[in-house]
Amino acid sequence: MDLFISEIKRQFTTKKCISYIGIAVTLAVLWSWFIVGGKTIGFLGNATYPGLRGIEAIEASAKDKNVYAGEMTEDIFERSGRVFLDSIQDEYEIVISDELLQMAVYADKLVMQDYYLRTILGRDLVSYGELQEDFGQHFYEGENLYYENLIPLNTKNQSEEKLASKMWSDVEKPYTYYGGFEVWSEGIEHIQLFGFVLLMMVTFFASGIIAKDKESGLDEIISTTRGGRKSLLAAKILIPILMGTFIYAVGMGLYIFILKYMLPTNALETSIQLSMTSVLPYTLGQMMRSMLAFGLIGTITISAFTTFISSRSNKASVAMMITVLILIGGFILAIQMDLNNPILEWIHLSLPGSLMFSYSKFYSIPILSVLGKAVLAFDLNVWISIILIFICLGLTSWKYVRR
Repeated sequence: MDLFISEIKRQFTTKKCISYIGIAVTLAVLWSWFIVGGKTIGFLGNATYPGLRGIEAIEASAKDKNVYAGEMTEDIFERSGRVFLDSIQDEYEIVISDELLQMAVYADKLVMQDYYLRTILGRDLVSYGELQEDFGQHFYEGENLYYENLIPLNTKNQSEEKLASKMWSDVEKPYTYYGGFEVWSEGIEHIQLFGFVLLMMVTFFASGIIAKDKESGLDEIISTTRGGRKSLLAAKILIPILMGTFIYAVGMGLYIFILKYMLPTNALETSIQLSMTSVLPYTLGQMMRSMLAFGLIGTITISAFTTFISSRSNKASVAMMITVLILIGGFILAIQMDLNNPILEWIHLSLPGSLMFSYSKFYSIPILSVLGKAVLAFDLNVWISIILIFICLGLTSWKYVRR
């Protein structure tokens, strides 16, 4: 027990804790300011609030868009379609009016729906000036038509298609939005980018938890003590997980806190279909909470995995290099959202820490088959990560005590 306590004190020194906390806090502040501070608002490539940036631009945009915020009903879509058609000046140019600014979310969604439908149905794309007179009518029929065509194209069997169709039928319609959701969407997407940096910090700490003892010769001294390595086993396993969780909680917690302080929180009630193509019945708030939970599991996974690699390596630098390469591989595979390759998908799901990069698992139709049964990709990723945690902890225990 004395060795366990002394190891806790040795690893959690005041200087080390302050250093990691300081880095995590600094990164959280800079990252949140990067999302909000320089933000400009536009509509279809046009600057709608010239001269305004950051909070001022977000607040001005939210004030206009909140005029028609809430449930996005068919009649407002129809009205926004007429307003958009009246604003067309040339084939590819529009005149931004106050009414169009208020209906910008509706008009943008209509334009994108027309583009996606024409693409998936194999029709020719048209300019603004060639849009039909009924532009804006029957919006939700168009959504159903698009997803009814998208689902068969992106599923591999009947089981996957059935689950995707069920998910789409559970999506609440009419959609809901509130001003400021675009910035929240960007902030949520950056959870995986910021998380990647935090995982690097966790890797740096955990890579030396056992390997540094070998480098310094302390490992041999520990083996000659009364309890031997067995008395330190619990500390060696738990310390990286505790520090990893601590770094993630401080960094990511502060990042979300700052975003909630600076941005309208009711925007989190926006349907994710306003920000991405997805069959999942989620709001931005539900998606954010899921990603934060996935990030925590990913952090614990990478802590356990790095500890295992550290137990197998004689140098901390080698353990860190191996883990960093795996993290980079997982991150690269995660951002390739349109990469329709089952082998690469399974490799990505099996990599330690890959659950941190979960944004792509909400996009389009994130469904895979396991033994003929369709499951959501992030559910499968969670179970794989939990299994990896126990495998890594088991192998670390066996290797550390056995040496």
